[in-house]
Amino acid sequence: MTASLAELVTTRLAALCLGRRGRPRGLTFDDHLVRGGLVVDLALGGALRQTDDAVEMDHDRAAALGLAAVAAEADEGDGSLLDWLDAGRLGFADWSSHLVAAGVWRQHSWSLRWAARGFEDLQHRRVASDRALGSAPPGPHPPATSGVLALGRVAGLLGHLGEAPAPALDGLGDARWAGELVAERLVELRVTMRAIGHAVD
Repeated sequence: MTASLAELVTTRLAALCLGRRGRPRGLTFDDHLVRGGLVVDLALGGALRQTDDAVEMDHDRAAALGLAAVAAEADEGDGSLLDWLDAGRLGFADWSSHLVAAGVWRQHSWSLRWAARGFEDLQHRRVASDRALGSAPPGPHPPATSGVLALGRVAGLLGHLGEAPAPALDGLGDARWAGELVAERLVELRVTMRAIGHAVD
């Protein structure tokens, strides 16, 4: 198992999208959440940096983080980072398959009657700890945990839907800009998707 992969913000958020039997929520919103989590992971890992007039991707650094393919897709073409967050190809199902292949998650059948997949994140203590973040003190938390708290609140994974808590964004340190960017966009997408009848929580 890849320890660093297991501790990514994206992986931890994805685990919170699983029900008690390991069944995914099945929301289109979670595709955006996965891409948003990866933006934060790239920024926390130093592969994505904001300058005065641009956002720059360090592909060598992304490769060292195990996120070379993610960086390549996010940096593809002339679109912006927000364009990728809105309509990138990589989604929840792709990330789930990646985690299973890496041994971070275990796949199982949650129903004998239906050909439906369920998953188990093997880091049980970490998942339980993350589920309790909604009622945890405001911090300080490690940067990755701050990312889970910020985006998890926006995604309705830690109790009620809400804005990203300021202490959680502060806990991202130099990657705060990425957390703010993603959290704000996820709120916008949530409002838009709800307005056209899509479930978002």
